[in-house]
Amino acid sequence: MQIRTATLADLEGITRLFFSTVNNVNAKDYSPEHIQAWAEAAFDQEFWADKISTLHFWVADTEDSELLGFISLTSEGYLDHLYVHDKHQNEGIASDLLAILEAKARELGIDKIDSEVSITAKPFFDQHGFLTEKENRKEWKGLVFVNYLMVKTI
Repeated sequence: MQIRTATLADLEGITRLFFSTVNNVNAKDYSPEHIQAWAEAAFDQEFWADKISTLHFWVADTEDSELLGFISLTSEGYLDHLYVHDKHQNEGIASDLLAILEAKARELGIDKIDSEVSITAKPFFDQHGFLTEKENRKEWKGLVFVNYLMVKTI
């Protein structure tokens, strides 16, 4: 596995991984209606292209270019996305991606990383030193999504 800066050439792989992961991993914690609304974001190519172009954005892939996961960070220290392929959960990929992100945050002089994490992702963030600031209930596409504002001092 290698971790590298994402490029627009990764757009299709990122959106496909996002769609698959939401449908196959997050489905255990959210209703079918929530999953459908959430996964539809994969079809907004402009949204993802903008994220790849404007954020610190990394992908993990194999030597044969199989995309395993991705992570992104704003210049203000917000961890915007962390997704790992549904067929490669619990292989240390998310931990390796997070280590790269934390190193970049330190390089940028950021001393605190915050993120709004799903019910599914919360245990991972708990294990990696993030503390829950609050539970959120956000309305989107007519549905209320529960997630958690989590913060880590680095």
